[in-house]
Amino acid sequence: MMTTPLPAGLHRLGDGLANFYVLAEGQDLTLVDAGLPAHYGQLTALLARIGRSVPDIRAVLLTHAHLDHLGLAEQVRREAGAEVWVHELDAAALADPRRPGTASRPERRLSRYLLRCPSAVAVPLHLARAGAFRTLPVTEASYLRDGMVLDLPGRPEVIEVPGHTPGSVAFHLPAQGVILTGDALVTRDGLTGATGPVIVNAAFTHDTAQALTSLSSLAALDASLVLPGHGAPYEAGIKEAVRYAQLAGTR
Repeated sequence: MMTTPLPAGLHRLGDGLANFYVLAEGQDLTLVDAGLPAHYGQLTALLARIGRSVPDIRAVLLTHAHLDHLGLAEQVRREAGAEVWVHELDAAALADPRRPGTASRPERRLSRYLLRCPSAVAVPLHLARAGAFRTLPVTEASYLRDGMVLDLPGRPEVIEVPGHTPGSVAFHLPAQGVILTGDALVTRDGLTGATGPVIVNAAFTHDTAQALTSLSSLAALDASLVLPGHGAPYEAGIKEAVRYAQLAGTR
């Protein structure tokens, strides 16, 4: 699926259109985002290869509360007793992930993009085939806050990056030189066809102006490898990724 080598103990899953990650340390695992329901077999196969299983997952860290990042969260919570973490501003969406409230409604209608580029219908179709609209509500969650360092594999530090959703966060792994950006910064936008560091289009982003402004919080970090929620890893570092995304602007 990819050629970019990842630091020891860090694994990328998903299909490129929707990525999620496993952090492994000793017998403990952390899941960063939770993919789509159809990714369960991929998750269990990866865990079997590294001598682990779902009950070894201690926590599920959500960069934000969109369907393509929540798919396995509740299933893993039930099977492993894992603690699910999300920013409080996105917590309401966990109860009914198929119907986000007005507080996180996208800036533009999806139909505008589909009229401009009919082939973009492949994105919602892909989500449907992968079970996105069957995502289970998450019934228990703990809250993330800016600057929090979690006592979990990778010692992830929480960076608030609101805009894509009100409660969007990224996770910085200083020891590994890695930043997991979720959808605050991606390298592939399936709806518009954009590649390279960009923010997600306005049909899936709540506030694009705020999303661009939030990138400044990432640019100050020391991270040579960017692992996004969509698209391939970016190896030129977070500062360059932010520069390109800000130049690209909104779509």
